[in-house]
Amino acid sequence: MKNTTIALAALVAAVSASAAEGQSNPLTISLDTAYVSTYVFRGLETAGASIQPSLEANYRNFYAGVWYSDDLAGRIASETDLYAGYNFALTEVFSADVGLTRYLYERQNGDSTEAFVGLKANVLLSPSLYSYYDLDNESTTYIASIGQSVPIAKLGIQVDFSALVGCVQRTNGLTDYTYWGVGAAIPYQLSESVKLTGAVNYTNVGDSNPSGGISSEQDQIVYSLGISVGF
Repeated sequence: MKNTTIALAALVAAVSASAAEGQSNPLTISLDTAYVSTYVFRGLETAGASIQPSLEANYRNFYAGVWYSDDLAGRIASETDLYAGYNFALTEVFSADVGLTRYLYERQNGDSTEAFVGLKANVLLSPSLYSYYDLDNESTTYIASIGQSVPIAKLGIQVDFSALVGCVQRTNGLTDYTYWGVGAAIPYQLSESVKLTGAVNYTNVGDSNPSGGISSEQDQIVYSLGISVGF
């Protein structure tokens, strides 16, 4: 699987040289490769430093993609996510997002399918609210988020700030918990079709169930660096 990761990283460089520019085409494809210092999923550490390539296709309001995570130390099995969804406008301000994600884990059980629905608003701070339901584990997650881009004219860059709060309701004896996080990312356009992004994110998980919840707080600071190619 590491060979697959290396091949995808090489493909990014190859595609960047031939990516089409300025074409009016309803089909768009993006190829990303990112390094993260820690893989954190919904507030909880899932793996250590990882390489995470992905490929996504968009056609009008439809999108589909594949995302992969490989723990560089090899201690945690790799993960592959297959997803598809549909974005559509409700009003001039509000839009909805619905879809499915299939989680696949190498060398371990726990594969599952999750349905999601989200509501987004095209206003200041771009607020959104998503609900996720895992059809296999029968767990539900709610995530509310905001974000804002702040240009820094003197440096010729912008900083994308984000914040979120999530609530995870689990079954099979697992404890419910809440978490929150903040982040900042700096995208840098290398060319019209190639973008480099560095980011730092902080996540905190607290005990949301005093009768038997998570025994102590868990927090993570994650650094990431990624390159994205669109064509």
